[in-house]
Amino acid sequence: MPHFETSSGVKLYYETHGQGQPLIFIHPPLLGHVIFKYQKMLSEKYQVILYDCRGHGQSTYQKDGKVIEDHTLDLYELVNYLNLKKPVIIGYSNAGFIAMNYALHYPEQIGALILSGGYPEVKTWPLAFEYYAGIWLMKRRYKHFLSRLLAKTHKITDEDEALIYRYSMKADIEAVLELYQAGVHYTVMNELEQLKEIPSLLIYGTLSQHIFKHKTYFENRMNHLDVLKISKATHQIPTRFHKPFNSAIDQFLSRRKKTPLID
Repeated sequence: MPHFETSSGVKLYYETHGQGQPLIFIHPPLLGHVIFKYQKMLSEKYQVILYDCRGHGQSTYQKDGKVIEDHTLDLYELVNYLNLKKPVIIGYSNAGFIAMNYALHYPEQIGALILSGGYPEVKTWPLAFEYYAGIWLMKRRYKHFLSRLLAKTHKITDEDEALIYRYSMKADIEAVLELYQAGVHYTVMNELEQLKEIPSLLIYGTLSQHIFKHKTYFENRMNHLDVLKISKATHQIPTRFHKPFNSAIDQFLSRRKKTPLID
């Protein structure tokens, strides 16, 4: 089981699958890299990199102060350790903050940015409620309840549910709590224009309107932006709607081969 130790002493668990253009997937709080089990299919054409963020799954935890920045630095050091050239950074839900922060700090080390259910800031009350619910549950140490809920809402099969629940229970409660607390206040709204030259893809489910509404903020500030709506899809796209999700990633990157990614 490969681990990489960061400069801050955190040991990150990671997996690599396949060869080709590197795709790095970043998971939201609690879930761990197993939430991208169906994205391993992309390894037939790409190099798929999955990892556990600090304090999740098989990665160790250390509280260093600036949550999103710490996770971003972890990602940057992992990219360098694996000697990846212009990886495509793919953030799911809250992990979009890490993906966007990486793009802002290291624009020369990113090939494209893909967000599944992404938002530059928590701007709707239902989304804010989800964050405060996560904070409330973690403060009361109800990790098992949230793990069970996320496993049920993300599953396709009973095997999926068991895997997601079991892996979510490995997460450090403090690591999950700080991601929720940081995310509810974090914003890159004023920095979005700095990402306008980075090829970007936003993917949303039409049944997740409280998140889909955030696309307007991206569209008003970014140039090289594609937006895809998956019909009748909920927010849990990487698992429950993995076929159109994987296809969207592949088609987006195939089009970019004709229009080269950032030099």
